Amino acid sequence: MRLSVLFAVLAFGAASPALAQTPAPAASVAASKGVVVADARTWLIGLGGSVAEPTAAEGAQVLTVADQPLPWTLTFYNCAAASLCDDVQYSAVFSGPITVEQINEWNRGNRYLKAFFVPGATPDAAGAVAQYDVVLTSTGTEQLQEPTVIWLQMLRQFAQTLAQAAAPGTPPAN
Repeated sequence: MRLSVLFAVLAFGAASPALAQTPAPAASVAASKGVVVADARTWLIGLGGSVAEPTAAEGAQVLTVADQPLPWTLTFYNCAAASLCDDVQYSAVFSGPITVEQINEWNRGNRYLKAFFVPGATPDAAGAVAQYDVVLTSTGTEQLQEPTVIWLQMLRQFAQTLAQAAAPGTPPAN
């Protein structure tokens, strides 16, 4: 249920003109841009997220957000000076049964969040991974606000699409 609180806080902030981002001058953007992983974790916790300590994975740092019913991760890449990371990826894993046709249909009709089919040992064991990549162009956690709103909206929509396919005859959720 924390997902709905996090989503509501982020959606309110994204709609607020007082929180609009002002791009940094071109020279300073090239010199230092991105976000510090610890700052991103603190920001997400401040919004009501249940966020684990960062872990290292193949040259990246990963935050696991245990919001139910849709847990997800935020992976930080290309970390440089002052631990600033300027490339992030939101992702979530879904278990089946899921078909490759469902994933292809989603990808044809939607932007931003892209899904990948993960075959299983049996058709019922097939799953999917949903991802959303963002290149950060300024400094600080404020720049995560809009991508996080988009991610949470699309993640919820993707999950609803999979659930509707699993229960044919169910009217679409609004």
